[in-house]
Amino acid sequence: MQQLFLRNAPSIFLILGTIYGLMLYVNIPRGGNESVFVASIAMIGALVFAGKMIHQLYEKAYTDSLTGLKSRAAFNPTQEKRKGSAGGISSLLMVDVDDFKNINDQYGHRAGDAALKSLALILRKTVRDKDSVFRWGGDEFVVILPDASTENAGVVAERIRTAVENGGLYSLTVSIGVAPIVNDNVGMALAAADKAMYAAKEVKNAIVMTREDPASILANPANRVNPDPNAGVIWVQ
Repeated sequence: MQQLFLRNAPSIFLILGTIYGLMLYVNIPRGGNESVFVASIAMIGALVFAGKMIHQLYEKAYTDSLTGLKSRAAFNPTQEKRKGSAGGISSLLMVDVDDFKNINDQYGHRAGDAALKSLALILRKTVRDKDSVFRWGGDEFVVILPDASTENAGVVAERIRTAVENGGLYSLTVSIGVAPIVNDNVGMALAAADKAMYAAKEVKNAIVMTREDPASILANPANRVNPDPNAGVIWVQ
């Protein structure tokens, strides 16, 4: 409810200001109506301005300043919204830039920032409108895919990997972990996707995807990292 209010603050304050202005105009005795009208307009303007300021603060808090993607702080509010709208199974991608430190060391931090911006743009263009992309921190990104099986998520992950390999700055590549969100347990999915992503980074420019419940993957992760396509984890290169 709080997030809904913050997102829609300009409209809410406009409505409140209009109602207040009309009440002020109607209830004050006739005579000097021009001044009452001016006061009403001023009140509406002040409330609209306050609404815009609140909305800007909300956007700043939940938007990553470098990439323009949703920030990590926006993750939980977005998941609450997804729970109410997603009809089937959802999946999660954990995306990490390979050897990002080398880009910073070789080309400088401005180049590193440009590389992250290029990756953010690729992520936006590759996923659907209803998918959510977050800059998780540093060179890590999280993608939520509502109503997407792990097989479909693997297709999206490969699309991202290929697009970055072919279009990222400074020969950028990414490693991606894929996990299903089971019973709306996003925390478990994050942990499983994170482990899968680190397994992918052992190869680099790769994807590790699990079809299984994240709980079983986390319980015995060592036996799950296996290139056998019949195993619980599939490597895609």
